Parts: sequence; structure tokens; C-alpha cells
Amino acid sequence: MLARRDLERHAEFLDRRRRDGFVRQCHGDLHLRNIVLLDGRPTLFDAIEFNDEIACVDVLYDLAFLLMDLWKRQLSRHANAVMNGYLTDTGDLAGLALLPLFLSCRAAVRAKTSATAARVQPDARRAIELQELAREYLAMAKDLFVRPQPCLVAVGGHSGSGKSTLALAMAPSIGGPPGALVLRSDEIRKSLCGVPSLQRLGSNGYAPDITARVYRTLAERAALALRAGRSVIVDAVCARPADRAAVEGVAGSASVPFVGIWLDAPRDVLVARTERRGPDASDADAGVVNRQLAEGAGVIRWPRLDASLSAASVLEQAQALVGVGLRRAG
Repeated sequence: MLARRDLERHAEFLDRRRRDGFVRQCHGDLHLRNIVLLDGRPTLFDAIEFNDEIACVDVLYDLAFLLMDLWKRQLSRHANAVMNGYLTDTGDLAGLALLPLFLSCRAAVRAKTSATAARVQPDARRAIELQELAREYLAMAKDLFVRPQPCLVAVGGHSGSGKSTLALAMAPSIGGPPGALVLRSDEIRKSLCGVPSLQRLGSNGYAPDITARVYRTLAERAALALRAGRSVIVDAVCARPADRAAVEGVAGSASVPFVGIWLDAPRDVLVARTERRGPDASDADAGVVNRQLAEGAGVIRWPRLDASLSAASVLEQAQALVGVGLRRAG
């Protein structure tokens, strides 16, 4: 009943995605048992090649099998990372509206195959295990239709304060499975400039007009994901009051709860972190940190956390702030 309701609600959108090329020949059976680490690279095998009706599906439905499998195995950070990686590469934010349906259908498929296997299993103990697994998947299929109210969380602070570390750590626990969309300003900047995320930009990439485009794009993508029912974490410096106000405005326009968090750390901590950072989308160095500190951030009304503490401590405090913010909004 729940699946049929969602199918009817999204029928026109599903047809439009087919016309737009989102339905194509896919793997068809993309769960963890069909992925092997080969020469250090995850490699897919055992695809559905014998039945186009099964293999020709929406690309997000194909990915949903892996996301569901990771979530079921309590690998929530992995599931969230896969979802965010897919969205970063494709920009398929509108498709997020279909994710609960796709995830639920994939869990229901596993419930059916587990129940079928139980009926033909000669070992009585293994048959009971498969029956219980089928019940778990069926309960999961139902639970995946529960849609928590989406929210917008912003993590601001100077370069080296640990914004990305915190955003990625929080994301799996915010919103419905597999967690929140993370919009990182550094990745968006590289995309807008047409360069790979790990390629350094020249000074032109940080010109005021480019920065303005970055924050406009952040706002547009956040609004799109929120409309699709997905919670969002904005990971950006947000040093200017106008930038912070713009992010808050997105939440206001979408009528969703907003939680802003500002990360503070001494200059030496910020510089040390930028200097020991490995390959990353951020190009920040000591010069960038010094410039940001000299320019200041104006009056910061977001709750401030001491980012010089351990990542675990900062995460715990940030999660508490988000929890309080959502309870107040509710």
C-alpha cells in the first residue's frame, strides 16, 4: 500500500526521468555480495545480463540496492558517503524524492528472496534464520517510508577548523536513511571553475564573483534537496554575515528547521591543520587562514564550538546542538 501510494504520487516524475535518460542498462543486482576488491579497486560482478526488464532501471534505483544493503549492515557512514559521492558526480538532487521508495522496494526484494530461500532450505536451523531475515527486511521496507522532517544544518568556520570532518561525521544521523546531503563549498567552487576537485585553483578561482556564485549554488542546491525531502548540511566558511543570512534564508523559505554551528580554533591550530592536510578539495593554506582572520567574521549568532578539541568531542557537542534545535522546531 505504501509503495503503491508513492508510485502513484511520483508516476509523472518517474516517466520524466525515463525520458531524460535516467533509465538505462544497469547492474541490476548491486549489493555488497556482488562487489569485490580487485587490485585495490571495488569491482562489480554478477550483473543481470539475461533480462532487460530487470536490468534496465532508473540509475538511482540501481544504486539504492547498495545503499539499502549498507544501511542494513549498520554501515551508515559508508551508505551516506556513497550517496553523497553519487550526488556530487551527477547532481541528481531532484531524484532524492524517490529515494525512500527505491530503498523500500530494494528491502522488499530482499525480504522476498530470503523467504523464498527459506522454503527450499533443507537445513532447519538455516531456514529459520532466513525466515527471520525476511521479517527484518520486510520491517525495514516499511520503516524506510517514514520521512523525518528535513532540516538544514550549516557548519561554518575558518579554514582548518574541521568543518568537513564534522559535516561528514554528522551526516549519517541527520534525516532519513542514508542521512543528509553534504554540500561542500570547496567542491562546488572547483566544479564551477571546471577543474577536478583535487586540482589547485589560481587566484582567479577565488575572485569575489566566483565566491558569490559558489554561495548562490549552495543555496540553490540546498533548496532543491530540501524540496525533495532530504536534510542538508552546508559546509562552508560563511565568514560574511550576508553569507550566513543567505543560508538561514534557505531554511526559512523551505519552512524547515535550521541549526547553524560556528567552529572556533586558535590561529596556530588552523594553520597546522591546513599544512598537514592531504589531497583535498580545499586549497587553503597559512596565507588563506591569515587573510580570513584579518577580515573577521562580524557578529556570529550561531552557537560556537571549540574546534581545537578532539573530533569526537566536537561531534558530540554538535549533535547535541542539532538535537536541541530540532526539538525546539518541533
